[in-house]
Amino acid sequence: MTDEPIWPLEAHTRAKHELLRRYLAAWFPILTNRGFNRRVLFLDGFAGPGIYANGEPGSPIIALDTLVNHKHFPNLAHSEFVFHFVEPDRERFDSLEEQLRLFWARHPGGQPANVKVACYNDNFEAMATGLVSTIREQKKQLAPTFAFIDPFGWSGAPLTLIRDLLSFDRCEVLFNFMFDSVNRFVADERPGVARHFAELFGTEEDEHRAAAALKGEARKQFLRDLYASRLKAVAGFTHVRSFELMDLERGRTAYYLMYGTRHAKGLEVMKDAMWALDPTSGTKFSGFAGEQQMLFEPEPHFGPLRDAIEAAFAGKEVTVDEIERFVVEETDYKTTHYKKNVLKVMEAEGAIRCESARKMAGTYPPGTVLRFAPFPV
Repeated sequence: MTDEPIWPLEAHTRAKHELLRRYLAAWFPILTNRGFNRRVLFLDGFAGPGIYANGEPGSPIIALDTLVNHKHFPNLAHSEFVFHFVEPDRERFDSLEEQLRLFWARHPGGQPANVKVACYNDNFEAMATGLVSTIREQKKQLAPTFAFIDPFGWSGAPLTLIRDLLSFDRCEVLFNFMFDSVNRFVADERPGVARHFAELFGTEEDEHRAAAALKGEARKQFLRDLYASRLKAVAGFTHVRSFELMDLERGRTAYYLMYGTRHAKGLEVMKDAMWALDPTSGTKFSGFAGEQQMLFEPEPHFGPLRDAIEAAFAGKEVTVDEIERFVVEETDYKTTHYKKNVLKVMEAEGAIRCESARKMAGTYPPGTVLRFAPFPV
Protein backbone atom coordinates (compact mmCIF):
# COMPACT_ATOMS: atom_id res chain seq x y z
CA MET A 1 0.00 0.00 0.00
CA THR A 2 1.38 3.38 -0.94
CA ASP A 3 1.70 6.11 1.69
CA GLU A 4 0.94 8.81 -0.86
CA PRO A 5 -2.62 10.18 -0.95
CA ILE A 6 -2.62 9.91 -4.77
CA TRP A 7 -0.54 7.49 -6.82
CA PRO A 8 0.02 6.47 -10.48
CA LEU A 9 -2.49 4.22 -12.23
CA GLU A 10 -0.97 0.85 -13.08
CA ALA A 11 -2.07 -1.24 -16.05
CA HIS A 12 -3.69 -3.98 -13.96
CA THR A 13 -5.64 -1.37 -11.99
CA ARG A 14 -6.84 0.15 -15.25
CA ALA A 15 -7.99 -3.33 -16.31
CA LYS A 16 -9.80 -3.79 -13.00
CA HIS A 17 -11.63 -0.51 -13.57
CA GLU A 18 -12.54 -1.51 -17.12
CA LEU A 19 -14.06 -4.75 -15.83
CA LEU A 20 -16.01 -2.79 -13.22
CA ARG A 21 -17.27 -0.28 -15.78
CA ARG A 22 -18.38 -2.94 -18.24
CA TYR A 23 -20.25 -4.90 -15.59
CA LEU A 24 -22.00 -1.90 -14.06
CA ALA A 25 -23.07 -0.73 -17.51
CA ALA A 26 -25.17 -3.90 -17.71
CA TRP A 27 -26.03 -4.25 -14.00
CA PHE A 28 -27.73 -0.89 -13.48
CA PRO A 29 -30.36 -1.25 -16.24
CA ILE A 30 -30.90 -4.98 -15.64
CA LEU A 31 -31.79 -4.47 -11.98
CA THR A 32 -34.07 -1.51 -12.57
CA ASN A 33 -35.70 -2.56 -15.85
CA ARG A 34 -39.50 -2.32 -15.78
CA GLY A 35 -39.46 -1.02 -12.22
CA PHE A 36 -38.58 -4.36 -10.62
CA ASN A 37 -36.32 -2.64 -8.10
CA ARG A 38 -37.07 0.87 -6.97
CA ARG A 39 -33.77 1.21 -5.15
CA VAL A 40 -30.31 -0.23 -5.85
CA LEU A 41 -27.07 0.27 -3.98
CA PHE A 42 -23.42 0.40 -5.00
CA LEU A 43 -20.89 0.05 -2.18
CA ASP A 44 -17.20 0.87 -2.67
CA GLY A 45 -15.55 -0.43 0.47
CA PHE A 46 -12.04 0.97 -0.16
CA ALA A 47 -12.84 4.01 -2.27
CA GLY A 48 -9.49 5.83 -2.35
CA PRO A 49 -8.97 9.47 -3.38
CA GLY A 50 -11.18 9.36 -6.48
CA ILE A 51 -8.33 10.25 -8.85
CA TYR A 52 -4.88 9.00 -9.92
CA ALA A 53 -1.65 10.88 -10.45
CA ASN A 54 -2.30 11.71 -14.10
CA GLY A 55 -5.93 12.65 -13.59
CA GLU A 56 -7.49 9.25 -14.28
CA PRO A 57 -10.75 8.65 -12.37
CA GLY A 58 -10.94 6.30 -9.41
CA SER A 59 -13.60 3.64 -8.92
CA PRO A 60 -16.21 5.96 -7.29
CA ILE A 61 -16.14 8.35 -10.24
CA ILE A 62 -16.18 5.43 -12.68
CA ALA A 63 -19.27 3.97 -11.01
CA LEU A 64 -21.15 7.28 -11.06
CA ASP A 65 -20.09 8.10 -14.60
CA THR A 66 -21.20 4.67 -15.82
CA LEU A 67 -24.67 5.31 -14.44
CA VAL A 68 -25.44 8.95 -15.19
CA ASN A 69 -23.92 8.89 -18.70
CA HIS A 70 -25.56 5.58 -19.60
CA LYS A 71 -27.76 5.81 -22.68
CA HIS A 72 -30.62 4.25 -20.69
CA PHE A 73 -30.31 6.49 -17.63
CA PRO A 74 -33.13 8.83 -18.73
CA ASN A 75 -35.43 5.78 -18.67
CA LEU A 76 -34.46 4.85 -15.10
CA ALA A 77 -36.02 7.82 -13.31
CA HIS A 78 -38.38 5.49 -11.43
CA SER A 79 -35.44 4.02 -9.47
CA GLU A 80 -33.21 5.50 -6.80
CA PHE A 81 -29.49 4.80 -6.99
CA VAL A 82 -27.57 4.95 -3.72
CA PHE A 83 -23.77 5.05 -3.62
CA HIS A 84 -21.78 4.41 -0.45
CA PHE A 85 -18.09 5.33 -0.62
CA VAL A 86 -15.87 4.32 2.30
CA GLU A 87 -12.34 5.70 2.77
CA PRO A 88 -10.52 5.74 6.14
CA ASP A 89 -7.55 7.96 5.26
CA ARG A 90 -8.35 11.64 5.87
CA GLU A 91 -6.32 13.06 2.97
CA ARG A 92 -7.76 10.57 0.52
CA PHE A 93 -11.25 11.13 1.86
CA ASP A 94 -10.92 14.89 1.35
CA SER A 95 -9.65 14.29 -2.18
CA LEU A 96 -12.58 11.97 -2.89
CA GLU A 97 -15.11 14.56 -1.76
CA GLU A 98 -13.43 17.17 -3.96
CA GLN A 99 -13.47 14.84 -6.97
CA LEU A 100 -17.15 14.15 -6.42
CA ARG A 101 -17.84 17.88 -6.27
CA LEU A 102 -15.94 18.42 -9.52
CA PHE A 103 -17.71 15.50 -11.16
CA TRP A 104 -21.15 16.93 -10.45
CA ALA A 105 -20.01 20.40 -11.49
CA ARG A 106 -19.05 18.99 -14.91
CA HIS A 107 -22.22 16.96 -15.32
CA PRO A 108 -25.02 18.73 -17.23
CA GLY A 109 -27.73 19.58 -14.74
CA GLY A 110 -25.62 18.61 -11.75
CA GLN A 111 -26.47 15.66 -9.52
CA PRO A 112 -29.72 13.93 -10.56
CA ALA A 113 -32.43 13.79 -7.92
CA ASN A 114 -32.56 9.99 -7.99
CA VAL A 115 -28.81 9.57 -7.36
CA LYS A 116 -27.77 9.68 -3.70
CA VAL A 117 -24.15 9.66 -2.55
CA ALA A 118 -22.87 9.06 0.99
CA CYS A 119 -19.17 9.22 1.91
CA TYR A 120 -17.74 7.71 5.08
CA ASN A 121 -14.38 8.67 6.56
CA ASP A 122 -14.18 5.28 8.23
CA ASN A 123 -12.82 1.81 7.63
CA PHE A 124 -14.89 -0.70 5.70
CA GLU A 125 -15.22 -3.14 8.58
CA ALA A 126 -16.71 -0.54 10.94
CA MET A 127 -19.05 0.95 8.33
CA ALA A 128 -20.30 -2.44 7.10
CA THR A 129 -20.79 -3.73 10.66
CA GLY A 130 -22.90 -0.67 11.44
CA LEU A 131 -24.96 -1.17 8.29
CA VAL A 132 -25.61 -4.82 9.14
CA SER A 133 -26.70 -3.84 12.67
CA THR A 134 -29.10 -1.22 11.32
CA ILE A 135 -30.63 -3.69 8.88
CA ARG A 136 -31.15 -6.24 11.63
CA GLU A 137 -32.61 -3.72 14.07
CA GLN A 138 -35.06 -2.47 11.47
CA LYS A 139 -35.76 -6.02 10.28
CA LYS A 140 -35.30 -4.95 6.69
CA GLN A 141 -33.57 -6.41 3.69
CA LEU A 142 -30.71 -4.65 1.99
CA ALA A 143 -31.68 -3.32 -1.44
CA PRO A 144 -30.09 -5.09 -4.42
CA THR A 145 -26.43 -4.33 -3.89
CA PHE A 146 -23.18 -4.55 -5.78
CA ALA A 147 -20.27 -4.39 -3.35
CA PHE A 148 -16.84 -3.58 -4.76
CA ILE A 149 -14.43 -4.57 -1.98
CA ASP A 150 -10.90 -3.64 -2.95
CA PRO A 151 -8.53 -3.79 0.05
CA PHE A 152 -4.82 -3.04 -0.16
CA GLY A 153 -3.80 -6.31 1.49
CA TRP A 154 -5.22 -9.24 3.38
CA SER A 155 -6.92 -7.54 6.33
CA GLY A 156 -9.99 -5.40 6.90
CA ALA A 157 -12.56 -7.46 4.97
CA PRO A 158 -13.55 -10.57 6.96
CA LEU A 159 -15.50 -13.09 4.93
CA THR A 160 -18.11 -13.45 7.65
CA LEU A 161 -18.80 -9.71 7.39
CA ILE A 162 -19.21 -10.02 3.62
CA ARG A 163 -21.63 -12.88 4.34
CA ASP A 164 -23.69 -10.83 6.80
CA LEU A 165 -23.74 -7.72 4.62
CA LEU A 166 -24.60 -9.45 1.34
CA SER A 167 -26.82 -12.28 2.55
CA PHE A 168 -29.89 -11.21 0.58
CA ASP A 169 -30.85 -12.63 -2.76
CA ARG A 170 -29.85 -9.84 -5.17
CA CYS A 171 -26.60 -8.83 -3.50
CA GLU A 172 -23.31 -9.42 -5.31
CA VAL A 173 -19.63 -8.90 -4.62
CA LEU A 174 -16.51 -8.15 -6.62
CA PHE A 175 -13.67 -8.80 -4.21
CA ASN A 176 -10.02 -8.05 -4.83
CA PHE A 177 -8.17 -11.09 -3.55
CA MET A 178 -4.69 -9.63 -3.17
CA PHE A 179 -2.79 -12.75 -4.13
CA ASP A 180 0.68 -11.20 -4.15
CA SER A 181 0.52 -10.08 -0.52
CA VAL A 182 -1.50 -13.12 0.58
CA ASN A 183 1.12 -15.40 -0.96
CA ARG A 184 3.95 -13.69 0.93
CA PHE A 185 2.33 -13.81 4.36
CA VAL A 186 -0.09 -16.73 4.36
CA ALA A 187 2.35 -19.03 6.18
CA ASP A 188 3.17 -16.42 8.85
CA GLU A 189 2.31 -17.93 12.23
CA ARG A 190 2.40 -14.73 14.30
CA PRO A 191 -1.00 -14.50 16.05
CA GLY A 192 -1.73 -11.00 14.78
CA VAL A 193 -1.14 -12.08 11.19
CA ALA A 194 -2.72 -15.54 11.44
CA ARG A 195 -5.93 -14.00 12.82
CA HIS A 196 -6.34 -11.87 9.73
CA PHE A 197 -5.99 -14.88 7.45
CA ALA A 198 -8.59 -16.81 9.43
CA GLU A 199 -10.92 -13.83 8.95
CA LEU A 200 -10.04 -13.47 5.27
CA PHE A 201 -10.99 -17.09 4.53
CA GLY A 202 -13.84 -17.14 7.03
CA THR A 203 -12.67 -20.10 9.05
CA GLU A 204 -11.22 -21.00 12.41
CA GLU A 205 -9.42 -23.89 10.80
CA ASP A 206 -5.99 -23.80 9.17
CA GLU A 207 -6.84 -24.77 5.58
CA HIS A 208 -4.81 -21.86 4.22
CA ARG A 209 -1.64 -23.14 5.92
CA ALA A 210 -1.49 -25.98 3.42
CA ALA A 211 -0.15 -23.39 0.99
CA ALA A 212 3.18 -23.47 2.84
CA ALA A 213 3.93 -26.90 1.37
CA LEU A 214 3.19 -25.76 -2.18
CA LYS A 215 5.13 -23.71 -4.68
CA GLY A 216 4.57 -21.82 -7.91
CA GLU A 217 1.40 -22.42 -9.90
CA ALA A 218 0.12 -25.09 -7.50
CA ARG A 219 0.28 -22.66 -4.59
CA LYS A 220 -1.40 -19.91 -6.57
CA GLN A 221 -4.25 -22.15 -7.69
CA PHE A 222 -4.70 -23.51 -4.18
CA LEU A 223 -5.13 -20.06 -2.62
CA ARG A 224 -7.41 -18.83 -5.42
CA ASP A 225 -9.61 -21.93 -5.25
CA LEU A 226 -9.73 -21.88 -1.46
CA TYR A 227 -11.07 -18.34 -1.38
CA ALA A 228 -13.55 -19.12 -4.16
CA SER A 229 -14.82 -22.18 -2.30
CA ARG A 230 -15.21 -20.14 0.90
CA LEU A 231 -17.22 -17.49 -0.93
CA LYS A 232 -19.65 -20.28 -1.74
CA ALA A 233 -19.57 -22.13 1.56
CA VAL A 234 -19.49 -19.16 3.94
CA ALA A 235 -21.03 -16.24 2.06
CA GLY A 236 -23.60 -18.36 0.21
CA PHE A 237 -22.89 -17.24 -3.34
CA THR A 238 -24.15 -19.84 -5.81
CA HIS A 239 -21.77 -18.78 -8.58
CA VAL A 240 -18.17 -17.63 -8.13
CA ARG A 241 -15.76 -16.65 -10.89
CA SER A 242 -12.18 -15.45 -10.69
CA PHE A 243 -10.23 -13.20 -13.03
CA GLU A 244 -6.45 -12.99 -12.78
CA LEU A 245 -4.69 -9.65 -13.24
CA MET A 246 -0.98 -9.58 -13.95
CA ASP A 247 1.44 -6.99 -12.63
CA LEU A 248 3.13 -6.34 -15.96
CA GLU A 249 6.19 -4.59 -14.53
CA ARG A 250 6.99 -7.43 -12.14
CA GLY A 251 5.82 -10.21 -14.42
CA ARG A 252 3.69 -11.93 -11.79
CA THR A 253 0.10 -12.16 -10.58
CA ALA A 254 -0.99 -9.05 -8.70
CA TYR A 255 -4.42 -10.25 -7.63
CA TYR A 256 -7.60 -12.07 -8.53
CA LEU A 257 -10.93 -10.36 -8.84
CA MET A 258 -13.43 -12.75 -7.25
CA TYR A 259 -17.03 -12.30 -8.33
CA GLY A 260 -19.89 -13.81 -6.33
CA THR A 261 -23.58 -13.88 -7.29
CA ARG A 262 -26.70 -15.98 -6.76
CA HIS A 263 -28.04 -15.46 -10.27
CA ALA A 264 -26.94 -16.99 -13.56
CA LYS A 265 -27.73 -13.77 -15.42
CA GLY A 266 -25.20 -11.84 -13.34
CA LEU A 267 -22.64 -14.55 -14.01
CA GLU A 268 -23.33 -14.34 -17.73
CA VAL A 269 -22.84 -10.57 -17.77
CA MET A 270 -19.64 -10.72 -15.72
CA LYS A 271 -18.18 -13.36 -18.04
CA ASP A 272 -18.92 -11.08 -20.98
CA ALA A 273 -16.90 -8.35 -19.24
CA MET A 274 -14.05 -10.76 -18.52
CA TRP A 275 -13.90 -11.95 -22.13
CA ALA A 276 -13.73 -8.34 -23.30
CA LEU A 277 -10.44 -8.04 -21.38
CA ASP A 278 -9.17 -11.49 -22.32
CA PRO A 279 -10.52 -12.52 -25.75
CA THR A 280 -8.61 -15.81 -25.74
CA SER A 281 -9.70 -17.43 -22.45
CA GLY A 282 -11.83 -14.96 -20.45
CA THR A 283 -9.80 -15.63 -17.30
CA LYS A 284 -6.70 -13.43 -17.24
CA PHE A 285 -5.52 -9.88 -17.97
CA SER A 286 -1.97 -9.92 -19.31
CA GLY A 287 -1.77 -6.54 -21.04
CA PHE A 288 -3.70 -4.25 -23.31
CA ALA A 289 -3.38 -4.70 -27.05
CA GLY A 290 -3.04 -0.96 -27.49
CA GLU A 291 -5.29 1.70 -28.93
CA GLN A 292 -5.03 0.58 -32.57
CA GLN A 293 -7.41 -2.05 -33.90
CA MET A 294 -5.52 -5.27 -34.55
CA LEU A 295 -5.55 -6.72 -38.06
CA PHE A 296 -6.48 -10.12 -36.66
CA GLU A 297 -8.45 -10.37 -33.43
CA PRO A 298 -7.28 -13.13 -31.05
CA GLU A 299 -9.57 -16.15 -31.11
CA PRO A 300 -10.43 -18.50 -28.26
CA HIS A 301 -9.57 -22.17 -28.49
CA PHE A 302 -12.86 -24.05 -28.37
CA GLY A 303 -11.46 -27.55 -27.90
CA PRO A 304 -11.87 -27.51 -24.09
CA LEU A 305 -15.45 -26.30 -24.45
CA ARG A 306 -16.32 -29.16 -26.80
CA ASP A 307 -14.63 -31.65 -24.47
CA ALA A 308 -16.63 -30.34 -21.51
CA ILE A 309 -19.95 -30.44 -23.40
CA GLU A 310 -19.30 -33.97 -24.71
CA ALA A 311 -18.34 -35.20 -21.24
CA ALA A 312 -21.46 -33.70 -19.68
CA PHE A 313 -24.01 -34.84 -22.26
CA ALA A 314 -22.63 -37.97 -23.95
CA GLY A 315 -25.48 -40.31 -24.88
CA LYS A 316 -28.13 -37.90 -23.58
CA GLU A 317 -31.05 -36.06 -25.10
CA VAL A 318 -31.11 -32.47 -23.86
CA THR A 319 -32.41 -29.06 -24.84
CA VAL A 320 -30.13 -26.31 -26.06
CA ASP A 321 -31.27 -24.33 -23.01
CA GLU A 322 -29.73 -26.98 -20.73
CA ILE A 323 -26.50 -26.80 -22.72
CA GLU A 324 -26.39 -23.03 -22.45
CA ARG A 325 -26.94 -23.17 -18.69
CA PHE A 326 -24.06 -25.64 -18.44
CA VAL A 327 -21.76 -23.42 -20.53
CA VAL A 328 -22.51 -20.35 -18.41
CA GLU A 329 -22.38 -22.00 -15.00
CA GLU A 330 -19.78 -24.74 -15.41
CA THR A 331 -17.21 -23.52 -17.94
CA ASP A 332 -15.06 -20.46 -18.63
CA TYR A 333 -16.93 -19.80 -21.87
CA LYS A 334 -19.89 -17.53 -22.63
CA THR A 335 -23.20 -17.84 -24.45
CA THR A 336 -21.94 -16.70 -27.86
CA HIS A 337 -19.32 -19.47 -27.99
CA TYR A 338 -21.08 -22.81 -27.99
CA LYS A 339 -23.58 -22.84 -30.88
CA LYS A 340 -21.53 -21.90 -33.95
CA ASN A 341 -18.16 -23.08 -32.64
CA VAL A 342 -19.20 -26.37 -31.02
CA LEU A 343 -22.76 -27.54 -31.72
CA LYS A 344 -22.73 -26.69 -35.43
CA VAL A 345 -19.37 -28.40 -35.90
CA MET A 346 -20.48 -31.48 -33.96
CA GLU A 347 -23.70 -31.75 -35.96
CA ALA A 348 -21.78 -31.52 -39.24
CA GLU A 349 -19.55 -34.35 -38.02
CA GLY A 350 -22.51 -36.48 -36.93
CA ALA A 351 -21.62 -36.27 -33.24
CA ILE A 352 -25.06 -34.82 -32.38
CA ARG A 353 -28.51 -35.10 -33.92
CA CYS A 354 -31.32 -32.60 -33.84
CA GLU A 355 -34.53 -34.24 -32.58
CA SER A 356 -36.91 -31.29 -33.02
CA ALA A 357 -38.25 -29.19 -35.87
CA ARG A 358 -36.42 -26.03 -36.89
CA LYS A 359 -36.36 -23.70 -39.87
CA MET A 360 -32.68 -24.10 -40.75
CA ALA A 361 -30.00 -26.72 -40.13
CA GLY A 362 -27.11 -25.61 -37.97
CA THR A 363 -29.27 -23.23 -35.92
CA TYR A 364 -30.36 -23.82 -32.35
CA PRO A 365 -33.27 -21.67 -31.21
CA PRO A 366 -34.54 -22.01 -27.61
CA GLY A 367 -36.21 -25.35 -26.98
CA THR A 368 -34.21 -27.21 -29.65
CA VAL A 369 -33.71 -30.83 -28.60
CA LEU A 370 -30.36 -32.47 -29.35
CA ARG A 371 -29.11 -36.00 -28.86
CA PHE A 372 -25.42 -36.63 -28.28
CA ALA A 373 -23.49 -39.70 -29.44
CA PRO A 374 -23.29 -42.52 -28.71
CA PHE A 375 -26.77 -42.91 -30.10
CA PRO A 376 -29.11 -45.71 -28.98
CA VAL A 377 -29.24 -48.71 -31.27
